[in-house]
Parts: sequence; structure tokens; C-alpha cells
Amino acid sequence: SEWQVSLIFQDSKSNKFWRARCIGNNLEVNFGRIGSQGQSQAKRYDSPEDATRELEKQAREKYKKGYVDGDGGLSETAASSASTEPASTPPAASQCMLVLMLGERRLELHLSVEGNALHTHGVEHYPDASAAEAAFAQIRAALEAEGYRPQ
Repeated sequence: SEWQVSLIFQDSKSNKFWRARCIGNNLEVNFGRIGSQGQSQAKRYDSPEDATRELEKQAREKYKKGYVDGDGGLSETAASSASTEPASTPPAASQCMLVLMLGERRLELHLSVEGNALHTHGVEHYPDASAAEAAFAQIRAALEAEGYRPQ
């Protein structure tokens, strides 16, 4: 069964993943260094709803610690076939994910190069909706000042 939540955390000291899923009354969690099969834990709850509530609670805690959506663990088939192999393949140099913090703002940048194209995907989290709207207006004005026009 697929993971319901799959998160990663990367900074200058860490390169790890955390993922979880509920199967019936059970909450299964798999976590570890990106590129490894990680460690797995399972816990049985009184009901599927209790298991789901615990999954949501743990995911919220991970987001608060700076985890972002992404998949860093080996797939289940790769994990089962790689159980005797040393893990930890570094990510390709042509792609990376950065998490930048500034006060209450958090910027998640996914960057990759494909041929002659630089792909960027960024999500910036602000303390409230009005701060996000103000940032949107500022960025749009700066791009238009450079000559870019919406199409």
C-alpha cells in the first residue's frame, strides 16, 4: 500500500525522510537517511480513526520541525532487495531541495537542471494570508518592472 504522507528534511547537517500510512487499525512509519531503506515501526490503535488521528498529529509535528513534502526512502521493492547493500546514494548534483528560514517565513525550493532548462518550484510560507498577498504583489511588480508580462 502507498504511503499516505511522505516528507523529507534537508539542511547542512541532515538528509532524512519520514513517511507513514494507516492500514486498518495500524499506523506504519518508515524513517531514515535519504537513499536508505530506513527503519520501520508499527503500532496498533483501537480504531482506524485513532490511527489516522495519530498519523495526522505526527505529520503536523514533522512540518513544524521543517519537513516538507517529498519522498526520500527507497521504494518497497528496492528496500527489500537492497536490505544487504550499504545505502546512502547522494542526490544527483543537477537537483536539490533547499529550505530557507527568515523569521516566521519558510521558503522551500526544489531546483533541477534538465538540458538547457533550470526548473524551479518554490513554496514560501508566511505568518498569515495578508503577508502572502503583499509578497505576491511585490514580486509581480518587480517582474513587470523588468519587462515580464503575464500571458
